[in-house]
Amino acid sequence: TCFLGCAVDGHPTPNITWLYSGEPLSLQHQLLASGRILQILNVSDFTDGEFSCLAQNEAGSLTQVVSLVIQEYQWSVDKLTACSASCGHRGLQLPQLRCLLDGAEVNISYCGETPKPSLQPIACNRRDCPSRWMVTSWSPCTRSCGGGIQTRRVTCQRLTAKGSSVPMSNEACAQVSKRPVDTQNCNRQPCVEWAASSWGQCNGPCIGPRLAVQHRQIFCQTKDGTSVPSDQCSSLPRPLSTQNCWTDVCGVHWRVSLWTICTATCGNYGFQSRRVDCVHIRTNKPVMEHHCSWRPRPANWQRCNITPCENGILLRGGKVEWYRNRKEGRVISQDHSTGLR
Repeated sequence: TCFLGCAVDGHPTPNITWLYSGEPLSLQHQLLASGRILQILNVSDFTDGEFSCLAQNEAGSLTQVVSLVIQEYQWSVDKLTACSASCGHRGLQLPQLRCLLDGAEVNISYCGETPKPSLQPIACNRRDCPSRWMVTSWSPCTRSCGGGIQTRRVTCQRLTAKGSSVPMSNEACAQVSKRPVDTQNCNRQPCVEWAASSWGQCNGPCIGPRLAVQHRQIFCQTKDGTSVPSDQCSSLPRPLSTQNCWTDVCGVHWRVSLWTICTATCGNYGFQSRRVDCVHIRTNKPVMEHHCSWRPRPANWQRCNITPCENGILLRGGKVEWYRNRKEGRVISQDHSTGLR
């Protein structure tokens, strides 16, 4: 959309007529402000030319000329990127997109509404490459420490314009550059290991099994026994410097005797007991019971023979009577000459 103004005024109000290249307007437009403003709805319908407004009233007429110059943002692909290879089969160049206005480069965003031209890569430097040394990756080191050797393969080759690699003599590459080495030393750091002193004395009260501790010194040394800083052994698993141990105080357990004979053969009041002592495992001598407190103390008594007693018969006054002894596990005697025991 474009707006053109006609700066005329008069009394009475003049009639305004717009012309394009001397001819009445035929393309889409609108007149605003009593014809003083011409709105061109689609600028692309016009080419560069002159617009004129003719103002007429009883006093006369006046013509004003306005020039319209149409400038469009355009894509340009006249520049190319650098070739991706100096020789061989894979050299490519890509056209560089630029946004131009009247031949001058502007920000690429101004061409955002203009369709981009298709870009096709262009082959470049498609010629045979000079002979050059080709090397493989280094092999694993023969030793992890103390000085090892690793090797690689070195060959002289030439990459052709068709993309194939052709073996060449070593002399052909030697004229271009020095031959790379195919052997090198590796892992030259000295071999080290963790070493430990003897375990120290086992210290600590026996609160539970294996809760006493003992310590030892851990240090890093070479294979021949020379001490080195500990960080040189940092990649190796470090031995423990502290561990739980078993003290003589912990060598105890609960000792129980056999159960005594039950105080009753039946009923609800029979019980039996046994002796429970805390004794040393090695000497089997009793010690203070608190040394065994980290293990549950076994029971020293329990109920026994709680099954109902058998039925019995008594003869009272020449009569036979049944009875059941539910309270005591013993025979009830009767002071009667004919009673049954």
